[in-house]
Amino acid sequence: MSLADDVFLGDIPWFIVLLGMELPAIVALVDCIGRTADDFAGGADDRRGWVRWLVVAVLTVPILVGYLILIGYYHVVVRRNSPS
Repeated sequence: MSLADDVFLGDIPWFIVLLGMELPAIVALVDCIGRTADDFAGGADDRRGWVRWLVVAVLTVPILVGYLILIGYYHVVVRRNSPS
């Protein structure tokens, strides 16, 4: 048995991997739902739009498309409201 065999984690259940992939999208969706309309540039309409996009992100994270939506959300909403 080589060192590579000891390090390889091929026995991880798929549901754990999928949960780990989905976690950032779920946290972003909860963050978006918890924000007020004042935190969005377009107000309540913008907030509703981001909630819809983040639902799409949760569904498409396993094929890696959802991460692009998450990057957009954090750049447009979270970074806008961060003190810098």
